[in-house]
Amino acid sequence: MSFVQLEFVAFLAAVLAVYWGLPSRRWQNLFLVCASAVFYGWIHPWFLLLLYGSAVLDFSLAQVIRYRPAWRWRCVAVSVVGNLSVLAYFKYADFFVGNVVAALSALGVPGDFTTLGILLPVGVSFYTFQTMGYTIDVARGELQAREDFVDYALYVSFFTQLVAGPIERAGRLLPQIETDRAFSLEGLRAGVALALWGGFKKLVVADSLAPYVDKVFVLEQPAGPLIWAASFAFMIQIYADFSGYTDIARGTARMLGFELTLNFREPFLAKTTVEFWQRWHMSLSTWLRDYLLGPLVGEGGAGRVRFALATVATFVLVGFWHGPHWNFVVFGLFHGVLVVAYGVVPRLLPRGVRELRGGSVLAVGFHLGFVGLVGSLMFRERRLDRLISHLTTVPWQGSLDEWAATMVLLTVTGALCVPLLLQWVLVTRVAPRVPEPWLLPAQTTSWALLVAAMFLFYRTTLQDFVYFQF
Repeated sequence: MSFVQLEFVAFLAAVLAVYWGLPSRRWQNLFLVCASAVFYGWIHPWFLLLLYGSAVLDFSLAQVIRYRPAWRWRCVAVSVVGNLSVLAYFKYADFFVGNVVAALSALGVPGDFTTLGILLPVGVSFYTFQTMGYTIDVARGELQAREDFVDYALYVSFFTQLVAGPIERAGRLLPQIETDRAFSLEGLRAGVALALWGGFKKLVVADSLAPYVDKVFVLEQPAGPLIWAASFAFMIQIYADFSGYTDIARGTARMLGFELTLNFREPFLAKTTVEFWQRWHMSLSTWLRDYLLGPLVGEGGAGRVRFALATVATFVLVGFWHGPHWNFVVFGLFHGVLVVAYGVVPRLLPRGVRELRGGSVLAVGFHLGFVGLVGSLMFRERRLDRLISHLTTVPWQGSLDEWAATMVLLTVTGALCVPLLLQWVLVTRVAPRVPEPWLLPAQTTSWALLVAAMFLFYRTTLQDFVYFQF
């Protein structure tokens, strides 16, 4: 089930009605576990076997650590191997088989191997990270192993963030699950507002841009202006799509009395690539910082060379986590090198250049124009040969018709950016100054406008959320 299906509206209404009518936290948690199973197994019930298999594995390992502390790192190894094996098989097996066949063919070795055609279970990249993180936190002594499997199962399978995050830490979400929750009209109001805004970003902004972007990237030889206009449109599309999902997830959780972690914080205002990853998909970047980069660097710190290599390796894995395609590896390498460069180059610049008036605006513009656009192109174009062709195509060379198409695409993208910019101004500048008596009427009016826009732009052939494929 998807957040933007009409069935989800009925599902959520039923969940809220039953959930807030239950007499205790224990019954609420059990009900949410069952509701999450319905939500996740709506199309493919067998996906639940993998979900609960991963959950049982790490719950059991944490219990072993509790009673046999000396075995804690062995248990962590079992957790990592078990979860990553599931991830590797379902997400990367076809990738490796395809590349082995291609390598053998290049060497002249005949073979009739074919890919396995494995169906990727949605959310597997997210919930395996959550279960592994739980075991690692218990092994580190940062978290106490839980005895209540229902509470733990809700942490793993909570439907609001199960499919595409945010990747929740056990130390943050489990205490909320274990605490009594009371209905709050303010919580419901805040949750509805956030979820409606997320739905607007997905249905109106992202899904309106997607067909334009797709049409450019299926062209055999798109002109330079079209390539970069489509890359800009995709940059806005994927932000509206993924942050829209996160807003719906956080808003829905808020209606149920939970507060999920913030996953996006104005990423297009980043001045450096380091700052960008502190603002974009924050739950993933902090997870990898704490559970991958930290161990690679070592407890006692590391020299600059080791730190740089560990950083680049981490970002290559970040890229590969997004999908079994070489363009994601290139995307990760690109960002890893830039993170290292942004840590080194500014120190080499003269002080006057570093303190240049308006330098922050220039830094934001440069990062958005160079890193954002190039990175978006790398992320969208799956074939390496086409990616190289796009990067080497003259950006301004195109026919009159191609330039006309470019202007249409830029106009559409610019028009769809207007509500995003307007909402940012309203939230950061206007809302704090609105008198309390006017706040609710203004908010409900905005809800009506958002719902009307979503119904106007709603398509029977819905676009999946981009991150469902990861």
